[in-house]
Amino acid sequence: MTMNAPERLKRRFFQEGGHTLRHRIAGLSLLVSAVMLTGIFSLVYLFVQQVVFRHLDSELQQEASEFAETLRIAPGDVSVREEREWMERSHITLDFDPKFAQVVTADRSPEIVRKTFNLYSDTLAYIPGLTAARYSSTSVGADPIRQLQSPLFDPEKRLVGHLIVATPLREALLVLGDLRMVLLVSLPLALFVLFFATRLIAKKSIDPIERIIDTAENISRSNLDERMLLPERRDELFRLARTINDLLDRLGDAYKREKQFTADASHELKTPLASVTGTLEVLIRRPREQRHYEDRIGFCIEELRRMNRIVDQLLLLARIDGRTEKPERKPVDLSRLAAVVFERLRSKAASRNLTLSLRETGTAACLADGSMLEIMLENLIGNAVKYAGKNGTVTVTIDPAGQVVRCIVSNTGETIPEENLDRLFDRFYRVDTSRSSRIEGSGLGLSVVKKLADAQDIAIRVASGKDPAVTSFILELPAAENHGRLPAESRANISIP
Repeated sequence: MTMNAPERLKRRFFQEGGHTLRHRIAGLSLLVSAVMLTGIFSLVYLFVQQVVFRHLDSELQQEASEFAETLRIAPGDVSVREEREWMERSHITLDFDPKFAQVVTADRSPEIVRKTFNLYSDTLAYIPGLTAARYSSTSVGADPIRQLQSPLFDPEKRLVGHLIVATPLREALLVLGDLRMVLLVSLPLALFVLFFATRLIAKKSIDPIERIIDTAENISRSNLDERMLLPERRDELFRLARTINDLLDRLGDAYKREKQFTADASHELKTPLASVTGTLEVLIRRPREQRHYEDRIGFCIEELRRMNRIVDQLLLLARIDGRTEKPERKPVDLSRLAAVVFERLRSKAASRNLTLSLRETGTAACLADGSMLEIMLENLIGNAVKYAGKNGTVTVTIDPAGQVVRCIVSNTGETIPEENLDRLFDRFYRVDTSRSSRIEGSGLGLSVVKKLADAQDIAIRVASGKDPAVTSFILELPAAENHGRLPAESRANISIP
């Protein structure tokens, strides 16, 4: 059942509300990207922060080395022996790249031995008892600083004091703050752009699926021939469209077979059913002689048998069309099958004074499904018996010829006009001449033969000429490899009068 335009618009309206695949793809992509970008930006910030502090620590270490050279360290004592370093501009003012320094004794009551003038009344944070250098971030007054505290040892390796060197952190923190602000602002902007870019890409990627959906919604029993447009790229969508097309092909074939079977059954069973119904209705109108009842009932039985044969053939055609009838090709003795069919049709041929003749130019096995081939021969030979002229001849010729075995079924009598030969294998087709008008038949036999031949890769053609007046059906069957001759006990002794 197809979806009309309002229903389709309604569906798309609700889909656009956020339940479409492209929205889900964009949303999931946004979530994953947010986690990834947050992690990346955090790593970038931490890396820059580490680089800045490493640079400051390197400067502090260099400053500490320069200040340590100005100190005099004696056993149990530390003092300043040189003022030059302490009097540099960066150590006495705050206006030009200031650096702070402070020397503290390691006594129980630590005392400040010396500090730079730019500390004024402030002091640097002191951690007593340190025996190794330590970097830390602290503050002087309200200003953040980065400082290094190094232990001082006398010649006897005793701790006599600590040298503390520091530098302001304001500029470094401003740089880090700006970087943090840039990252915080760029994160939502990047996610915003990424969401719409992903949504656009997802939409373009899903457009072929939308076309497939629209096409599928428009397909009904009345237009099963419509197919999906295959994308240019041979990707998963191409495989999806091709798979759906293959499915539609199978459904279309099944539907056509259903229609064909229904039409065939209706076409061919209507007449015998009407005949049987009419005959029985006439019989019950008034009492009649027993002989009349027997004749009419016999007629009805013959009509029912004909209907049964038609139904069998229609079901066989349906199985072949539906590929449920699979041939099992094995080496088959064609002469034996022809003899079996001749024996079956002997009485019918005798009633018309026909001669049945089997000719072999060589004995060879063919590769075919035995039961299918028997049906083909019975239809072809039965057809020949039916249309052969009175006192005529029906001949089956078997001629091995290299890779194929030819089987020719011929009969004398009226021939078929050349313009009708191409349509002989159509269902229910009967030549509109006196040849067929007076002969009972359904027009299904040759159609069955053609279908069974195609299923077994058997070539079939027909020839009909007036000089001599002979109609021949030629089968070309694959010869059975490595089975050129069948054992003598498997071949029938054929003697047909």
